Amino acid sequence: MSDKEEKLARMANGIADFFRSYPAEEARAGIADHIRSFWTRVMRDELHQLIAHGGGGLDPLVLGAFSGKTLGESPILKETGGPDEVGQLGSDAG
Repeated sequence: MSDKEEKLARMANGIADFFRSYPAEEARAGIADHIRSFWTRVMRDELHQLIAHGGGGLDPLVLGAFSGKTLGESPILKETGGPDEVGQLGSDAG
């Protein structure tokens, strides 16, 4: 495993450690939501590649969080992006 993959695994496993006390389904959802929300697209793509190549070094909760799922786009992008990224949303202010 490369240094970059080890770092990604360590970060993802740290997130799993945080959610470990939650019920399993909530833990997996929390891990997936956190990674989708706060990791860059490049980091998510690299994690996806690590998982696709067997997920060596990843906590089973992390693997379970993405079992059969794509890492997709960040759900907060729309909330943080400007009009150029998300289009004119309109406003009732005024």
